[in-house]
Amino acid sequence: MHTIGLLFSLTGTTSFTEQAIFDSSIYALNEHNENSLNSNDLVQFIIRDIKSDPEESRKQAEELAKSGVRLFIGTYTSACRKAILPVLEKYNCLLLYPALYEGNETHPHVFYTGEVPNQQVDTMMKFIVENFGPNIYLIGNDYIYPQETNKQAKKYIKSLNGKVAGERYVPFGYSQFAEEYQKINASKADAIFSTIVGDSLIPFYRTYYQLGLNPKKLPIFSAITKETEIKAIGEKYAAGHYGGGSYFQSIDSIENHEFVTKMKSRFGNDIVVSSLMFNTYIGVKILLDELKNKPLFHYKQVLLSIREKTFQTPCGLVKIENNSQHLSRPVRIGKIDSCGQFLILWDSKESVQAFPYFQKKPNFFELEQLNWKKAVQGWAHISDEMVLVINDEKEVIFINASAENELHLQIGHLFTEEMIQELKEQYNYHSIDVDIFNMNKLIILKKKKDLVKADFQNKAVRKFHNIQTRNPSFQNELKVAKGAAASDANVLIFGETGSGKEVLANAIHKESDRKNGPFIAINAGAIPRELIASELFGFSDGAFTGAKKGGQPGKFEAANGGTLFLDEIGEMPLDLQVSLLRVLESRKVTRLGEHKERPIDVRIIAATNRNLKEEIAYQGSFRSDLYYRLHVLSITIPPLRKRIEDIPQLVEQFASHFHDHYGKGPLKVSNTALELLQKYQWPGNLRELKNIIERSFILAMSSDCIDTDHFSSDLKNGLGKTDGGPYSLQHAEKKLIETAIMKAGSISDAASHLGISRSTLYRKMKTYGLKTTSFH
Repeated sequence: MHTIGLLFSLTGTTSFTEQAIFDSSIYALNEHNENSLNSNDLVQFIIRDIKSDPEESRKQAEELAKSGVRLFIGTYTSACRKAILPVLEKYNCLLLYPALYEGNETHPHVFYTGEVPNQQVDTMMKFIVENFGPNIYLIGNDYIYPQETNKQAKKYIKSLNGKVAGERYVPFGYSQFAEEYQKINASKADAIFSTIVGDSLIPFYRTYYQLGLNPKKLPIFSAITKETEIKAIGEKYAAGHYGGGSYFQSIDSIENHEFVTKMKSRFGNDIVVSSLMFNTYIGVKILLDELKNKPLFHYKQVLLSIREKTFQTPCGLVKIENNSQHLSRPVRIGKIDSCGQFLILWDSKESVQAFPYFQKKPNFFELEQLNWKKAVQGWAHISDEMVLVINDEKEVIFINASAENELHLQIGHLFTEEMIQELKEQYNYHSIDVDIFNMNKLIILKKKKDLVKADFQNKAVRKFHNIQTRNPSFQNELKVAKGAAASDANVLIFGETGSGKEVLANAIHKESDRKNGPFIAINAGAIPRELIASELFGFSDGAFTGAKKGGQPGKFEAANGGTLFLDEIGEMPLDLQVSLLRVLESRKVTRLGEHKERPIDVRIIAATNRNLKEEIAYQGSFRSDLYYRLHVLSITIPPLRKRIEDIPQLVEQFASHFHDHYGKGPLKVSNTALELLQKYQWPGNLRELKNIIERSFILAMSSDCIDTDHFSSDLKNGLGKTDGGPYSLQHAEKKLIETAIMKAGSISDAASHLGISRSTLYRKMKTYGLKTTSFH
């Protein structure tokens, strides 16, 4: 029995829209179970409320994936969809995504049953220009779908010789639209294109009506305001405006009459049937029909098996695209009548193909099905490395001459786990999983060499205060740090957890003119939400229950004349971000419970391990004005796995530190141990390295040096996990091309070795930044 995870916002800003999609999915699932003749075809489902929150979506999806769920339905907003993509990749899951969206995506783990911009926006823009005029005002909520959709809308408008009369984005839940309509009227727009959603939708249409505006002169067009939303808005407020899409409840066909009758018999005569409900229903039916008599689920096999299939549906003939996991379908434009239904004014009749990208890009199947056999053979022909490929049955299906001569293996030999372990001990062993139609493993072997004596040991060391590095990327960042120390500008430090953000912030402080002043650090992610304000701004006597008698200054006052380090700034609640912004702009702080403003002289250094631009665009959880106030200078600390040339020096520093601390112990680390440390991926970065060296130091207290015997099994077992590290598929392809270029005398020779055309080679060289000057 397959288990399906339902991820819908049953609470939150988009809940009234998502309730209808949720109902439709439940109906389709129950209908499938009722009609199943074989008990093995029955499905069960688990419902999770994602609360219109991307982080909650990711959390719930991860919990279900860990429990074995491999098929999901829902997410609705693009922000929530994007939030769970890493979970889908990690656990080999598939998402049925039923919402129309902004396009620019053909993710290998998603089946899209909603429309894309060329099926919703393109046709709508043509209709507006032809029937109302060329000046179009764009308004939407401030998140990814409206912003990305309008990027494409502007291209369509330009291609029609139209003009964008104005563009405006408002927060989720915004309701004060009277002022917005004043701006729209002043812009002389001929029509409004709306991507307003959620709680803002009702006041958007009702304010229009209350202001006495006329849909005949200034209509609202929306691809996402459907029958469900119209019912919530109120029919009289939406009447006269326009919508577009593939499905309307008012489609006059036998299939649609049957579908609507069936839905009303299930949910009552008062229900309105929308395109989102239709998209969900047909998507569930397509996938569940495909899973019949298939006890094992693999997302890729499901997607491959449904490609190019056609279905007669209530909206007409629908076809699953061969190259994008989207649907080609008829498209319509309708005018909302007084009953909340769409009077269809334009119908494409024929199916409109889905183009998720404004400009066509190759889909993931096309990319994966590049001729790997030719690529591997080309690599093996020109490489000094031992190269072999084994299939999922551990059988050798390719081996080059170097590997054959060294290992005495041939095609057809079976690999055992013991053989793999021996190879890992004797050689530098790297493997890449190549998952096309079945799983193959590309194995690359190099004779071992002393990594400690590699070329990077000859690189110059750059020092900034107590931080040293041989890594060129980090050296460039330290140049920025040096410039930051010479100024009073705000600094934003990016880096993974444990990468040394506070150490760098302290170094900037120590090298600045404020070095004699205090350095105060506060972690916004480690303090309870209700205490952050009092910690930062201080409080007066009696400001809240349990407040210290006499009050207390906050961190801003404590850091006066020095530096305040705000770690994990991305964790700060939105309401406090407003207060922080006010302090940064006014250079004054007000304690809780007081009205007195106190001037401060503080330099701000903030740090985060999150992508704040994505937080602004996708989730709305970080204020853009605060981001740009903090982001005067930015410094990115590379993760330790990308600066392995620094590991010998760091290990020496840590060993020396622990020797001083304990008064005895080893000061040396063996080359073999260093080699293992340089191969490890270091998810915990410097913090993890320091902890590992301390543990090893204690175990080696009576020895002359730290060796591999003193390392934990976790460290040793983690060596094979590349986690997207240097031997990713892209790295392998780049290395193959680099080697071909070095060995060949011309582009033609290199392309011939690789088994690809000259134009393909030129394109790939451009992608990887390779130059023709590499030819000897």
